[in-house]
Amino acid sequence: MRFKLLITLIFISLIKLSFSQDSTAKAILSGHAGAVNSIDVSPDGLTLISGGKDETIRIWDLANFSLKKTINMEGSSVKRINFNHDGSKFLAALYTRFAEIDFKTFKPKFSRKNTHTAFVETCLYSSDDKYILTSSWRDKTLVVWKAGSLKEQVETKEVTWVDNAIFNKNTTLIFSGGHDNLVKMWDFTTGEMVRSYAGHNDWVYDVCLSMDEKFLFSASFDNTIKMWEVNTGKNIATLKGHTEGVVCLDLSKDGKYLASGAVDKNIIIWDLATKKEVKRIKAHDAAVIDVKFSTDGKTLYSCSQDKTIKVWELKEIN
Repeated sequence: MRFKLLITLIFISLIKLSFSQDSTAKAILSGHAGAVNSIDVSPDGLTLISGGKDETIRIWDLANFSLKKTINMEGSSVKRINFNHDGSKFLAALYTRFAEIDFKTFKPKFSRKNTHTAFVETCLYSSDDKYILTSSWRDKTLVVWKAGSLKEQVETKEVTWVDNAIFNKNTTLIFSGGHDNLVKMWDFTTGEMVRSYAGHNDWVYDVCLSMDEKFLFSASFDNTIKMWEVNTGKNIATLKGHTEGVVCLDLSKDGKYLASGAVDKNIIIWDLATKKEVKRIKAHDAAVIDVKFSTDGKTLYSCSQDKTIKVWELKEIN
C-alpha cells in the first residue's frame, strides 16, 4: 500500500513539474496599463506590435524583448492591429474609426473617421493590400474599403454583432463570426451571404482558414473550436479541451498546428493531422485575448487581460 502511494505521489509530482515547465514563459513583455487586446508579428519576425485598452500601441523588439516605441491613440482603446504583407505599415481598429500607421516613422498615414457607429472589431488588409476589411460589434456590418482611396467597395447585409472577419487569399470571399452563433461566408463583390456554418451553441469570436483554404476553423464561447469544410459547410471535427470560452486562434505558418486561447487563461496547441491536443500552456492570470505564431513556428506569442504579452518556446512540437 505504501509503495503504491509513493508511486502515485511521484507520478503526480512529475505531472506538476511537466505542467510547470510548459507554463514558464521565455519572456514577459510588460508596459500596458490595461488589457492587451491584440498582437501581430512583423513578416520578418523581428518586431511585435500590441494594441491595448490603455489607448496605446506598443512596438517591441523581439531580439531582446524590449520596448522600442509607444504610440498614443488619442483617447481610443485599440481593439485590433494587423500588419500589411510586406511589414511597411499596419492597421489599428479603434472606437469609431481605423488608422493606418507607417512602420518606419510610426506616424498615421490616415485615420478614417465614422467608419462604424461604434466598436470597430476587425481591421485587416486583403492578401494583395488593395482592400481593407472592417467589422463592427454594434452597427452589425462588414465593410470593404479600397485601400488607396478609402472609398467604400461593398457593405454586407449582416444583421448581428460581428467579432472577427477575414478575407480569403484571392479576395473573393469573406468569412465572419458573430453573436448569432454562426460562421458566415460572404461574396466580396456583392456583399451577399453565400453560406452559413451552424453548429456552435454560443457566440463565435474568431475564425481562420487552413493554408489550402479547404477548411475553416471557428472559436466560440461554447468552449469549443470547430473545423468546417469550406465548400460544403460540413462540420468535420470539434476540438474540445478549453473549460471556458475560446476567443482567439492562429495557424502555424506550415499549416500543421492551431493555437487557441480562452477565458480559462490557457493556450492549447492542436495537431491538425490528428485533431488532438499536443500541448497545453497555463498562460496568463486572466483571459487570453490573442495568440500569434512566429514565422518559423518555434515560438508563440500571447496577450491577455492581465496586461501582459508572453513569449513561449514550442521546440518540442516541431
